[in-house]
Amino acid sequence: MPPANAARQAGPGREFLAWAVHHQRDQRRHGAELAQITEHHDLNPAGDATHQLQAWAVRQAHHKHLHDSAIAQVRHHSG
Repeated sequence: MPPANAARQAGPGREFLAWAVHHQRDQRRHGAELAQITEHHDLNPAGDATHQLQAWAVRQAHHKHLHDSAIAQVRHHSG
């Protein structure tokens, strides 16, 4: 069963599976971002560095929240 379908199923692992799907999507995006940065050099690298760091921090905080929530759900339902 693919993770996307499994995430729609009821059960204690549903939240974790949703996180796993989201995490996989984030990993693909991160790879694309790295490719863009390394293959397409910015003419003014300092120009947007602050915004890039802020966007990264927001994504990381969201990722951590989803991860922590998924782990809490799994622990709650398996305890």
